[in-house]
Amino acid sequence: MKRNILIVTNKLSANPREDELDVLEQAATVETACMELGLSTARMEMDLDLGKAMRQILKEKPDIIFNLVESLDNRGEFAYMAPSLFSSLQIPYSGSPVIPLFLASNKVLSKQELRRLGLPTPEWFGTGETGKLNPAGQYILKPVWEEGSLDLDESSVFKGSNNTMKQAAARKSAEHYFIEEFVEGREFNISVLAGLQGPEVLPLAEMEFMDFPAGKPRILGYRSKWEEYSFEYTHTTRTFRVHEEDKALYGMLTDLCVACWQGFGLKGYARVDFRVNRNGEPLIIDINANPCLSASGGFAAALRQAGYSFTEAIRRILKDAGR
Repeated sequence: MKRNILIVTNKLSANPREDELDVLEQAATVETACMELGLSTARMEMDLDLGKAMRQILKEKPDIIFNLVESLDNRGEFAYMAPSLFSSLQIPYSGSPVIPLFLASNKVLSKQELRRLGLPTPEWFGTGETGKLNPAGQYILKPVWEEGSLDLDESSVFKGSNNTMKQAAARKSAEHYFIEEFVEGREFNISVLAGLQGPEVLPLAEMEFMDFPAGKPRILGYRSKWEEYSFEYTHTTRTFRVHEEDKALYGMLTDLCVACWQGFGLKGYARVDFRVNRNGEPLIIDINANPCLSASGGFAAALRQAGYSFTEAIRRILKDAGR
């Protein structure tokens, strides 16, 4: 029997930016893969009208929902409401369950869970705790909920002695922003895919910041991800190059990805982001429970490097949804 897959995306705002429009590319890519698997598909947009969404879903009668909802009302803190609705309807859905998605989406809760699990993550502070910052240290002001590096650029990085930035941080809502220790060093964005034997860590992607001037923070901010003609975009590259001297580090990164998957209860697919400090110690800076699936994204690049087709990945994600 042909299975029916309902691809659910968030409804776009009136004037969407590139990071928001990306979900349409993801939906098209998933739709093509499902067709190649011989599955029938339908699409649905979801907003904060949960009653309307429920009626639409029940009308479609899907066997599995492919969850591509990244936000509702363009707010990342509402993303967990989509899988909550799917769970209440007892319909299998792709990606991580409600609680793991909620934990991973809230960066402060995520860091608290990492700490509870004994996994390494940079120190962090609330926006009202600027008095605890080391004047000689370096920090980054980050949004609690938003993905895609929204509200994140080089101006977010500051010294602990910068009173202007500390005052600006103190004015931010503690529910929506926090301060994290900024780790100078290498950055890895590592994708993980569900498999028959558990999570499979895909080839390790390192982000390289090419010819950044001295003093310019090396971060994956909004410009480096979305503004194609910016210096940050054109001078930030992804590499899967393997260095013999890094084998021990690669082993640690792989083990930490599996520990995150198991500790958080992730499903389907995920990405774990690291900074590696000058002592060669990896620290987890972000867990993305349902990372971007567009053809130009990091997850797709890791699949290609592993020799997997996108269709094979979607097959595995759907299989994990049905477990």
